[in-house]
Amino acid sequence: MSRLKLKVFLGALAVLAAATIIIIALQRKPGKIMELTVSGGFWTRHEKYEYYSNGSIIFNDLARNKSGSSLIPISTNDELLRRMKTLLEAYPGGLKLEPGSGADYFIYNLTIYSNGRTVTYYWTDVSGELPRELSYLASLLHELNSFASGYSKIVFYLKTDRLIANKGETLKILAIAFNPSQEDFPYASPTPCSPDFKIHLQAPGGERIELYPVGHDPEKPCIQVIQNRVLKAGGTIEAEYAYTFNKEGTYVLEAFFPYAEWSETRYTYMLMVLVQ
Repeated sequence: MSRLKLKVFLGALAVLAAATIIIIALQRKPGKIMELTVSGGFWTRHEKYEYYSNGSIIFNDLARNKSGSSLIPISTNDELLRRMKTLLEAYPGGLKLEPGSGADYFIYNLTIYSNGRTVTYYWTDVSGELPRELSYLASLLHELNSFASGYSKIVFYLKTDRLIANKGETLKILAIAFNPSQEDFPYASPTPCSPDFKIHLQAPGGERIELYPVGHDPEKPCIQVIQNRVLKAGGTIEAEYAYTFNKEGTYVLEAFFPYAEWSETRYTYMLMVLVQ
């Protein structure tokens, strides 16, 4: 082969290799699955959050010229995708919930990208009670956004297999707190026997019940001393709960982390379950 032909061959080979690298890079590039904008309010809030299939979140505060990015664990990203799917199945054409009253409120615009479709959901913080599927997704987005924008260090939420249960059915509920930051999160427990989470359940009749993790005995004697605990950087704490719903109606679960009411920093999460 002549030198000229060799140069042409090597040049073509280099172009082919570069094109292959670009194609592979494009294939590996995570796709955007959702985008949420939050605007309005007295202080003219204008924030945008972009969520990608690999668990990355890009945050932009357009009013204050701030930005950042975060990466959530695979398990939390899977839960986010599951809640997104639940909302799409319940409202495949999207939703638009107008404000009920008031002049000063936040506006939420959520866009979901799924299977070549673009579906939008619009609501405000004065739109009344949100459909449970939208509330279930929005509550997790709020937790993730608080971390992505630097307002909180811990992501805390409850998850369940179903938002609608049958009367007499026992439903499993998982409480999860994870620390995506690079710093440990220290907290105190009233006693060594106290759980990490405190969960109250309000029944349709107004009865308020404290739930305890599966296997936990609240009557077991315990030394009454304060125990210091740590949620390590990058670490996760989980606890499983179970409850049998014997009445029809809407149950509200209010969860806290850490357990102690006097904790300097305490995270709250609410979950609604309909029993029929």
